[in-house]
Amino acid sequence: MTEAPDYLNRAAGVRIWRVAPTLWAQLGGLLWAPGMKEPWPTTDREYVASCATFPDHAPPAEGCSCGFYAFYTPHLAEKGGYWPQVMSPLYNRLVAGVVGVAGEVEPAEYGMRAERATVEAIFTDGADDAELPIPRQELAADYDAKLIDSRDYEEFCAERGLIVFNPEDLD
Repeated sequence: MTEAPDYLNRAAGVRIWRVAPTLWAQLGGLLWAPGMKEPWPTTDREYVASCATFPDHAPPAEGCSCGFYAFYTPHLAEKGGYWPQVMSPLYNRLVAGVVGVAGEVEPAEYGMRAERATVEAIFTDGADDAELPIPRQELAADYDAKLIDSRDYEEFCAERGLIVFNPEDLD
């Protein structure tokens, strides 16, 4: 495992979420990880990862799948097959956006796993808002995030002071 450099700013990542479909689900948070039954709460600005399998270690732990997953760029999220436009015919409640990660970070080929994360922006890409249980503007407002086009990812990260990693630089 690699510890993130001791920067003052967070590293940028691209995250995919499910939008909570019911009022009951929305009580926990409006955004949920696609493969997990855990919401990203709107009450705390920073979300701290935990491990349900081995609660005695802090994520991301070596040999475990815990931690927050994020791609390095929107292009890599699309290449990885998780982009909302790729998956929307099968699963139309997906949105993507920018996260700022901090703490322990484990780099990988397309992205990283991190100990802590904040929702920084929601992308306008993907299914129409009419297909989502909650419109993107409301999602962004509830997470104190911006609404941006994914093509503006690097510009947005520069404005926010988020560090964008190039996967080739991590070898």
